[in-house]
Amino acid sequence: MTGKTPAKSSADTEIASHLLSVYGREPLLPNEREYKTWSANGTCFAYAIATWCFLTGGYAAQLVGAVQGMVCLIAGNLIGVFLVSASLSAGCQRYGIEQIDFCKPAFGQNGARIVLIFYLLNMIGWSGLILVMLGNGIVNIVDALGYQSPDWLVGAGVALGIWLTYILTTRGVHLLSLFNSIITPALIVIIVFMFYMLISTHGWAEILAAEPLDPLPSPWMNYAVCLELGIASGMSWWGGIGFLARNTKSRRNAIYPEVLQLGLVFGIVCSIALFSGLVVGSDDPTKWMVPLGGVFMGVLALLFVALANITSTSVSLFASGLALRHVPGLHKRGWRTIILLTAVPLAFFVVWPNELYDLGDAFLAYNGTMHAPVGGILLVDYFFLRKQRLHLRSIYEAAPTGQYYYTGGFNLLALSCIVIGQLTYFWVYNPFTDEAQALFRFVPASIAAFLLPALIYWVGMRFSPLGRLHRVSAADQKPADKLVMPNI
Repeated sequence: MTGKTPAKSSADTEIASHLLSVYGREPLLPNEREYKTWSANGTCFAYAIATWCFLTGGYAAQLVGAVQGMVCLIAGNLIGVFLVSASLSAGCQRYGIEQIDFCKPAFGQNGARIVLIFYLLNMIGWSGLILVMLGNGIVNIVDALGYQSPDWLVGAGVALGIWLTYILTTRGVHLLSLFNSIITPALIVIIVFMFYMLISTHGWAEILAAEPLDPLPSPWMNYAVCLELGIASGMSWWGGIGFLARNTKSRRNAIYPEVLQLGLVFGIVCSIALFSGLVVGSDDPTKWMVPLGGVFMGVLALLFVALANITSTSVSLFASGLALRHVPGLHKRGWRTIILLTAVPLAFFVVWPNELYDLGDAFLAYNGTMHAPVGGILLVDYFFLRKQRLHLRSIYEAAPTGQYYYTGGFNLLALSCIVIGQLTYFWVYNPFTDEAQALFRFVPASIAAFLLPALIYWVGMRFSPLGRLHRVSAADQKPADKLVMPNI
């Protein structure tokens, strides 16, 4: 009997360690990762194909026609996703860490927490917007069935989405992967059918000839803003990329699915929403699928798009829950408690769904101003300065002697570059007033806000005392290293 005790203790230790990795911030070991080729592509596909596709396509339909819009959305998304995912995908997959921890070598132990604030705002904002579209879809279906929908139904749909997301997120990555493997084929069928109904009803000629719904006075400005919309949308995936890459078993499965699904496929589905917005006057599929495909197909389209919304929100909440582990006092909280705290801010979308939904275009602009400079800094830091080598133990070292502590825990150079990037963005293009410099004709605001901070950061880390670059060699990764003040 006593001989069995050590084995049981060892098993309990292994389970506890696994939970700290999957539901916490400890590095995720290769055998703990869920995503192989199919599951990685399926999760990225289900994450991408939510109603934010239709939201983005609808904004593009206001500005440009079918051909210009399709080029801007597909090319812009591919550019944006690649720029922000290159370093995150490679680093988070290689070291098994979540992305706020990945930010520490560049921004410092405490500086990464500033990035955390903007990160959580991004995840909560996107989740709320797609849950409102879920509520609006329910209203449209109720109206299509001949019933009068009450005013509170949109908020109730948001609340239902929060509840379903909570259930899915608290069950772990495995259930999320299984759920995605089931709905992904159905989503593909629905999207193909939506496109078929548009083409068979209106035809290519009508789609290509359709005029923008509410363009700006300047033709080049419409094109430039639409391209910026595509790039900013691609960069807005920054929030979920680290979580997805961390759970993949190979670098190939970390990078290719994100670029193909979050970039290419997302851009294609945005283009379908663009086409529908141009010829039907609505970017909401539940409005035009009912008259085109009948009530049955309208309801079916809503069902699977709603499932995609739940999947997308679940990925966002899971990643946000891991990020909340950085907040003092939440390191060792139960996973259900963490997810509940993450979901609480979504309650604002239950109370004021339409008011917050109307701020969607401003929110897209926020994504460009925030994620462009952060993405540029991380790309330069990981590939060009550190040569893809991080000191893993120092990521979890909060003592001033840690390699990534800098000045009071802040890399002032990196944080200054974020501000420079944001100012650059608004100088090139102000999305609230639609004022732009002549440079905006040739350089999208997100690209300018990506490149300039990246260049300044590279020069500063190489030659300025503000940056204190530590290059890590294989000899530095010694098992004997001890954590003085662990932050986990």
